[in-house]
Amino acid sequence: MSGPLYLHVDLVKDYQDAAAWLSTASEECQKTTCVDLSTMIAGCDNCLALINELKNREENSFRKSALEQLSISLCNSSRILHTKRTKVDSSNHGSQHTPAHVKGEKGNEHWQTKRRAVIEDTIIQQGNISFRDVAGLAEAKETLREAIVMPIEYPQLFTGGLKPWKRVLLYGPPGTGKSRLAQAVSSEIHSTFYCVSSADLISSWVGESEKIIRELFQHAIQQTGRSVIFIDEIDSICRSRSSSEEEHTRRVKTELLRQMEGADNAAAVEKIFLLCATNRPWELDSAFLRRFQKRIYIPLPDSNARRDILKIHTKSSGIKFSEGELQLFAASTEGYSGSDLSNLILSAMYEPVREVQKATHWFETEDGLFTPCSSSALNAIEKSLTGLPPDLVRPRQLTIEDFLKALSSCHSTISHAELDRFTEFTEKYGHCG
Repeated sequence: MSGPLYLHVDLVKDYQDAAAWLSTASEECQKTTCVDLSTMIAGCDNCLALINELKNREENSFRKSALEQLSISLCNSSRILHTKRTKVDSSNHGSQHTPAHVKGEKGNEHWQTKRRAVIEDTIIQQGNISFRDVAGLAEAKETLREAIVMPIEYPQLFTGGLKPWKRVLLYGPPGTGKSRLAQAVSSEIHSTFYCVSSADLISSWVGESEKIIRELFQHAIQQTGRSVIFIDEIDSICRSRSSSEEEHTRRVKTELLRQMEGADNAAAVEKIFLLCATNRPWELDSAFLRRFQKRIYIPLPDSNARRDILKIHTKSSGIKFSEGELQLFAASTEGYSGSDLSNLILSAMYEPVREVQKATHWFETEDGLFTPCSSSALNAIEKSLTGLPPDLVRPRQLTIEDFLKALSSCHSTISHAELDRFTEFTEKYGHCG
């Protein structure tokens, strides 16, 4: 009994790998545009090789027969795909009107122009968000100042063996201010700032993604002064590698790793700072994780940060909350992210506007403006909203009760299970921010 049982368990991994390769080919086959023929061929060929190996080791007659049928089908599909690729290659290289070398040069110039346009679109101008506009996160701000701002303003401090941080990872729940911190960095420094997402780096054309990544770092090195490359949602590019992943995905990861390592060479050491952000740090490949010199946890805002967020968002309205009202707001929003608080505050700001729409009685101020009031108010004027001049209608002043009312419809989007995963990851790999 032990021999066949152990043989069956040993086959499971090969069956899983074969299924993964077949799934890769199938997914590519279902696309209607930008089909990667090389990925389909690799999926079929790798699956076929595993199937042929399994046929020789499988003892169950029913499964062996099924493998034989699948092998025949894959052989036919692989032959068709290889024939198709040969025809495509011939049509790409054979031209009766344009010499091949001229066509190649024009093609290279075309793709190089497109890559440069993609890279230059990621450069953002100095914004109006500073570190003062980001509530809390004192340690994260301090680390970013050490890594980016200080070396530019005080280069004489970084001599000898003291070198600024080169690669920093910001991680934490969604909506806690990681991207906002990056925007603040672009305002604090007078350097070229690249704000990049996976959509900017990943191309549907085979080989283009690696070239975009390579030219992004080269473009940054060529700029005057220091350049900051910020890659948002880095986990969408750098997930843990596996034997079943697509070949072009593996090449993209390899190229990004190579460029991260190259940022330490003599030509780039004073030129490039890499800042990345993710909501799922545990999905990052360990090779990428090791290359970040600082891994900073951006947690949910604490009580003081929640109070500051309320002040920041209502600053332009000229509202002054009492200390007791600020404490009540902070206590009522425990577990809310910065994004959750923004939605809550916006919803609360709509409360006076909703009253304007429903109001039937109005109070006329000394300067001739009309604000909603109750029917029992002194000198109340009974009219509908449409019966008043639109430019003279004003909502009432925002109150803390509006925020408490908004709590019934605006809830926290971060679960305790997610926070536990971040805590566990920080204990192993990170630093608190």
